[in-house]
Formats: sequence, structure tokens, C-alpha cells
Amino acid sequence: MIQLYSDQLEFKIYRDYNHWNPDFHMHNFYEIFFLRQGNIDFYMNNTKRHIVPGTMVFITDQDIHKSILISDDIYERAFIHIPPALITSCSSPLTNLSGCFHSSFGQFFQLSQKQGDLFFNTVQNMIHLEKNKEFGHDIMIHSELLKILVSANSLCQSNTENQFSEQYSRRICDMIHYIEEHLSENLTLESIAKHFSIDKYHLCHIFKTETNSTVYHYIQLKRIALAKRLLAEGHSLTEVCFDAGFNDYNHFITTFKKHSGMTPKKYVQTSCANIP
Repeated sequence: MIQLYSDQLEFKIYRDYNHWNPDFHMHNFYEIFFLRQGNIDFYMNNTKRHIVPGTMVFITDQDIHKSILISDDIYERAFIHIPPALITSCSSPLTNLSGCFHSSFGQFFQLSQKQGDLFFNTVQNMIHLEKNKEFGHDIMIHSELLKILVSANSLCQSNTENQFSEQYSRRICDMIHYIEEHLSENLTLESIAKHFSIDKYHLCHIFKTETNSTVYHYIQLKRIALAKRLLAEGHSLTEVCFDAGFNDYNHFITTFKKHSGMTPKKYVQTSCANIP
């Protein structure tokens, strides 16, 4: 039976006028992000892209990311947060609607004016339906969501990723790559600095300058992202704890809950069931 609706499904339109500078974070759901207005640097995993109005970004529950407003422009965006299990229930043997979140062409796509307006207006309509709660609103919202997911997957079959150039320096890219390749090990500032033959304080400075985050915070989130992937693959909690670089089980549970809002066991029960 197809699940028509979920309390965890969320769709919003936000407009900000003030400085916007969050830190890296991740969700327990998939996200479709659309930039309507604003001058934005978008950070995701090991990449930093400058995006323009009309950009759509597909984000999984294992992607650490943030968006930073780099001017005094209005920052307007629309987004949809979708539980993975809901995407599974909407898919069919012939149509995997999660494909847009794992496209070989990347996760950043530039929409035409017509495509952007259609997505934005559809989200507005979903908000209107949810607010008024008229008869059949859940089915109507489900219908609008299906239209978006089908259109998003059609979009991702075209390669427009190359329109977005990398903003990180080669040095930061190398550091991030090194961190991601050694997450299961005892990573310290000293060990990373030694590998790159620089002082650990200089390492912290250049990392903070380019990422607007700390090395420690980045490592913690990437380890949680790795833990989520391993949990989704069916590994035991003990295996995940050590394979993701947490050498203490209690520390693993506490850190996972801090960044995910739930324990690893709860994550498996609520987010890993029927993941595409």
C-alpha cells in the first residue's frame, strides 16, 4: 500500500534579510533545496559552490551542508524535506524516485525560469493545501510531491553540474580528502598537520577561513554521516562505532544523538527501513 502522507514531510518558503551563517549540519531526511533569491555560497561535503537564483540542490540524509549569504541581498529559498521511506513508497519497480539524490551528474542543477517558477509555485500550493486542510488535502499534497519528484528525476538525467565551479582551494580539497579517507582512524589536529607539514594552529586557521567551520566539527559530522551509511547497510552498532572512528561506545551514542536528534538504534528503526 502506498503511503500517501507523512507527518515528517515538510515544505517551506523562507525569506531572510539578515546575515545568514549557519555551521555544517545534516538531517534525517532527504532535501530538495531551491534558491529563489540571494547571493549564496553552498557548502556540501567536500565541495563549495557559488550558486545563483534558479539553482536546485539535492541533499541526502548523509550529506553535511550549509548555505551562507555573502551579501546583503534578500535570501529566499524553498525546500522540501522528505523521509526516505516515503520516497520508497512513492517509487515503483520501473521508477526509482530517489535517483535524483544520487545522480551521476552531481547534486547541483540550474533550472530554467519556467522550471524554477513551476517548482516554487508547486511548493506554495502545497503550503496552501496544508494550511487550509480541506477535504482531500493529503492526497493533493501527495500528488504535488509526485510531480516534483518525477520532474526532479527528469532534470537529473541532463548534465548541468559543470556550470558550478569549485570554490575551495586545492589545499583545502586535499585536507578534506585526507580527513574523509582516514575517518576510521585516530584523527587529531597533530596527525593532520604532520601529514601536510604545517603547524596545527595554521591548519585550524586556513580550514576555518575557507570552510567557516572547525576541523573538529567537520570530522564529527563526517563520522556521523559514515555511521548512517554503515547503519543503512546493516552493520551492527558495535561495528559502526569503531568503523566510523568512535573508539568509545557511549561517546558514539552521545555524539550521534547530538547531531541526529535520535540514537543510532532509533535512526535504524525510523530512517533506514526501506531506504531506496
